[in-house]
Amino acid sequence: MMRRLLAAWCLVGLSWGTAWGAESYSCRFAEGGWQAADWTLVKSPRWERLGEWVQEAGAIRNQTPPAAAAADLLGKSAPETYTSMVVAKPFEGNLSVRTTLAFEDQMAPLIVLAPELGKDAGGRPEYREHFEIVAYNKGINVWHHTWADGKPAWKKAAYWSFEVEPGTPCVLEVQVNHSSRGPMMVVRLDGREMGYLDPSLPTRCYVGITGCEGVNRFYDFSARSE
Repeated sequence: MMRRLLAAWCLVGLSWGTAWGAESYSCRFAEGGWQAADWTLVKSPRWERLGEWVQEAGAIRNQTPPAAAAADLLGKSAPETYTSMVVAKPFEGNLSVRTTLAFEDQMAPLIVLAPELGKDAGGRPEYREHFEIVAYNKGINVWHHTWADGKPAWKKAAYWSFEVEPGTPCVLEVQVNHSSRGPMMVVRLDGREMGYLDPSLPTRCYVGITGCEGVNRFYDFSARSE
């Protein structure tokens, strides 16, 4: 696994480091490898807390209660595990997003796509409609979150069941393609691939990452649009 990851990093090594292009962004989440100013922290409308990232030598992880048991992170302490951010500039057209991630127990690091951002009562960025593409110990879930009458709702739009090993870095890729057949999302996790058609997929959106419901690490990130 690590050999494959190192090979992938070598192939794109010349483009890593925080870098902006007209339709692309990439960084590594090692110390000094990314700039917080390129990103916007966003809170969930379900909870009051705006999370923070913890910088490690080669990755960032979501802030979690230090003494909480793994089961509590999935339950009563879940609001204290949620940390999310998006690249500050939105992307338009066909979209490709990639991140290397890992989770310690069961869940749930993810890629997020948000057509727009709202604000909470205190003026902090807050999600409205958005999509979550989640890796966890039992595979992949795609959640479509909606917003109506000032309240959030969500449903599982797609899923794929297979075993994912905790503690092992893996590469999650998401593509959104717009064609005559309609908008399609393609999701890959370490070579496995699934796809589904969804007319609600956006042509313009903010893209980013979320860690929640456990200790999650992110090692790199890239996004480009055409």
